[in-house]
Amino acid sequence: RRVLFRSCHGHEGQGGNAGPRIGVKPPPLAGFMAYVRRPAQQMPPFSPKVVSDAELTDIHAYLSSRPAPKPLKDIPLLNQ
Repeated sequence: RRVLFRSCHGHEGQGGNAGPRIGVKPPPLAGFMAYVRRPAQQMPPFSPKVVSDAELTDIHAYLSSRPAPKPLKDIPLLNQ
């Protein structure tokens, strides 16, 4: 499951080739879970048999715990 998440959303939820950025400030847990069960875009639905509610709660907690990225102005390479 981790491999699937990372291949779609990246290691930190920053977005990837197939999935959007969902890290740092994910939607509220209820909305996050509802979307995973019945997504509106290209993401396939994940039933509780595939990813349990407890696992989704853990994923949401992990994403919520990630620190916000530095502001662009604080990245020297981008300010040259």
